[in-house]
Amino acid sequence: MPEIFMARLRPEFARGERERCCHLFPVPVPGSTPKMLHAYCGQTITPGQAELLDGPKGMPCVTCILLSPAEGDARHVTGTDLLGIA
Repeated sequence: MPEIFMARLRPEFARGERERCCHLFPVPVPGSTPKMLHAYCGQTITPGQAELLDGPKGMPCVTCILLSPAEGDARHVTGTDLLGIA
């Protein structure tokens, strides 16, 4: 069962609220710190630019929703599970 988390660009890295939609990301391999986070839609965010979300806040990325694993096939993780990644 793949693990996913939700994140968006922090305000200081976005050119407006339109760029701050909520993306779904697969959790990176344990013990690794990726250089880029790759959302299901193809959006990339540098880990230091990400704001981890415990749930939807603002506009969700429709493409991420459509391309992410089905609800029963994925386990949602929170920011406390991902300390040091984003």
